[in-house]
Amino acid sequence: MRQRFIASQPGFSYIGVMITLVIAAIGMQGAAVLWQQQTQRANETLLLETGEAYRLAIGRYYESTPQPVKQYPKTLNELLEDRRFPVLKRHLRQLYPDPFFTRQGMRLILRDGRIIGVHSQSPLAPIRSAGYQEFQSGFHGAKHYREWQFVYEPNTLADLELAWINR
Repeated sequence: MRQRFIASQPGFSYIGVMITLVIAAIGMQGAAVLWQQQTQRANETLLLETGEAYRLAIGRYYESTPQPVKQYPKTLNELLEDRRFPVLKRHLRQLYPDPFFTRQGMRLILRDGRIIGVHSQSPLAPIRSAGYQEFQSGFHGAKHYREWQFVYEPNTLADLELAWINR
């Protein structure tokens, strides 16, 4: 009699497999969201480091101008190889990509045809909302990463270098 009861319930195993697949899919979806957030946090940290490296390099270029009138670089390559001196000077080791768009570089912020800073082109909203350095005060309340502008302001190089060392 018992065998007849089990045989009269066709599809019971199929429903069990379907329920297991639904539970697994829900779990994978949660894992994907966590993975995406961790990737964005890592890119955000890298963006802060990359942007500050550019800001510091632009500041070093500007402050080491041999003429009385200080100048910003015309191109990023001038940060790699500053040929204004008898000995080659390097303010930046390499050109760093935008962490959110790795095939493209950072966007330039120009004033009078010269580079005063860089920024990302990412439309994503920042995860970090506090804990910025004093010279990153413009980052509070930014709705997109592209609003994080790493601009060098004259006479702030010492503060930037100290913050770079203490990061």
